[in-house]
Amino acid sequence: MTEYGFGRRTFLLAGGACLAGGLGAAGPAPVRQTTAGQVYGCATMQPGVTAWLGIPYAAPPVGNLRWKPPQPVTPWAGVRSCTQFGGSPWAPSGPMESFTPSHMDEDCLNLNVWAPPSDGRLRPVMVWIYGGAFIMGSSQDPKYDGARLAADGVVFVSVNYRVGILGSFAHPELAQESPHGVSGNYGLMDQVAALQWVRDNIARFGGDPDNVTIFGQSAGAFSVAYHLVMPASRGLFHRAVAQSGAPLGKPSSYILLGNTKQMEQVGAAYAQSLKAPSLEALRRIPAKDLIKSYGFNWLFYPAVDGWLVPRSPYSMMAEGDCARVPVMAGHNHDEGSLFPPMGGGTQTGLQSAVSDFYGQQRDPLLQVLRQEGYNTPAAMGHQIFGDVVFNWNTIVLSQVMSRHVPSYAYRFDYAHTKPVNPHPAPGQLADAGAFHGAEIGFVLKTHQYEEPARRSEQEHLMQVVSGYWLNFAKTGSPNGSGLTHWPVYQPAKRQLFSLDAHAQGLSSIDHYDRLVLLGQAMNNRVLEEEG
Repeated sequence: MTEYGFGRRTFLLAGGACLAGGLGAAGPAPVRQTTAGQVYGCATMQPGVTAWLGIPYAAPPVGNLRWKPPQPVTPWAGVRSCTQFGGSPWAPSGPMESFTPSHMDEDCLNLNVWAPPSDGRLRPVMVWIYGGAFIMGSSQDPKYDGARLAADGVVFVSVNYRVGILGSFAHPELAQESPHGVSGNYGLMDQVAALQWVRDNIARFGGDPDNVTIFGQSAGAFSVAYHLVMPASRGLFHRAVAQSGAPLGKPSSYILLGNTKQMEQVGAAYAQSLKAPSLEALRRIPAKDLIKSYGFNWLFYPAVDGWLVPRSPYSMMAEGDCARVPVMAGHNHDEGSLFPPMGGGTQTGLQSAVSDFYGQQRDPLLQVLRQEGYNTPAAMGHQIFGDVVFNWNTIVLSQVMSRHVPSYAYRFDYAHTKPVNPHPAPGQLADAGAFHGAEIGFVLKTHQYEEPARRSEQEHLMQVVSGYWLNFAKTGSPNGSGLTHWPVYQPAKRQLFSLDAHAQGLSSIDHYDRLVLLGQAMNNRVLEEEG
């Protein structure tokens, strides 16, 4: 679940890495005090912006701390060099991944800070949570560089958290170890620990701990939605942005919402397959071997455990048992285009997959798709995948949160950004449109111009999109800075705010009839009842 590729040279030119030689002409080391000790950072190619990279926010989750909640950092003496990224979480690599970290390590609980020059005022803080289906991801990825947003007056933080089997593994013996009687959700706990670090330390970097925006894409957006309902996260952030994702639909691996008790039984069986009869044996397996064995499976992912995630996220939001903070949420026009189509691109596979998920709504759905002009199993499968995983969830997130707080819903419609894989595999689309992740470079101002003829329109769109996000982080509303007015979401109007290069404004929800059928299949008719 990524965007386009960067090489090392491109990253250095992008402005977020430390200048060659560390401090360059920045003079004395920019030293800051944290609760665990002093750290020094480095100058970046963005004038005045300083970066502190690889700051540990929790103890290394290794040995007996594997599959345990994050523990406090052991304080250090002296000044710690934070001029290079820390270890990234262990993850598999595959054809969809455009970036491979330089160093993967089980010791990965670190974060990065980019800050503008101090002027005595505390700046809004934006905390980025990366995507990757809770299986992969790294804050080292250059498209997540925070220097350019920091140059626009915010303190930018990006966070590493455990993923894959190391981040979500559930097992009955782990539940017995836990004072709460639960297991799994370690990656979400890591994110909470990182937000606690921000609360306790960010003022020393010029950030305002009382004005923190969490935002993320894909699994990062799912994470944002989890934080909206997790009691442990309350008070740690003040605005939230979910870019393509929220765990509000039918519990399944598709929407990364599970049940801990069921996963614990899966975990016990998985341990047996590894010939590991005990937790001690499991913890002795090298992390690299665990990752290789687990691969791209979705056996373990965030789940309702009755403690960290007390109940269904949708139910908690609907009842108002959630953070009362302004929300922005949206999806891209062609979310399913980069992924294998649901059903694998065959008629038999499509019929089976749609029957499993839609039940009695299968035939009405397929009829609507044909009426919309999708006439092949692959074309239908791409559309269905986008609806199930992203589109329905983000619209419903905006809708249900609008009962309690200002809510802003968008659709990213710009279709001229190249996808990660220019040579699509069978079942993938050659023209991916406004694909999953296409908005990231425009939000973070890290977009790389691959088509010179479109540079001007893309530069304009980058200023527009990042401007909305920056306004939201600063004030709780995307409006201001001379941008087209973005109204709060009103369910009855069935409209999203379209983000495109030449125009921004309200537009009808795409494929509304399809989304209604999906809600009926999941016994959730909120779109019909309120829209």
